[in-house]
Amino acid sequence: MTNPETPQPVPEPDQNPVPQSTEWNRITAAALSEGSLRVDPEGLRRCITMCDEHAKNMRRMAERAREELWIESLGIGEHELESARLLIQKFNDKAVGGGKIAYESSAVGLLLSHERYALDMKATFEAVLRAYEEQEGITASALGQIGGVL
Repeated sequence: MTNPETPQPVPEPDQNPVPQSTEWNRITAAALSEGSLRVDPEGLRRCITMCDEHAKNMRRMAERAREELWIESLGIGEHELESARLLIQKFNDKAVGGGKIAYESSAVGLLLSHERYALDMKATFEAVLRAYEEQEGITASALGQIGGVL
């Protein structure tokens, strides 16, 4: 059991390149099953890079929030006054989750949810780019075979 008096570490990012949210799974499936796929591969690569950078920024901000928003003391009499201790606990709960504050509503939880969203978008763009590149390879191979016959 973890000590509620200390902030918990930010969980490691999921390295799985498959979208985790149901919403992004539906978007990925739709993008790959529509039959005709027209994309700008360089645009997709830029989007993948931007999603990756955004996810990394959200991760860094979550780590900073966990470290910088957790407080041990405000110097407001928390060693003598229950109300001061409760106020500090409320601040800590809002920073990292706990008490009546759901983890998803904490600063760390919110930032990590933004990281997850960016990683889901990235995985979708990567899947579309892979499908495009695979189809391009198939088409180029087929054209090469036809050219040899002509």
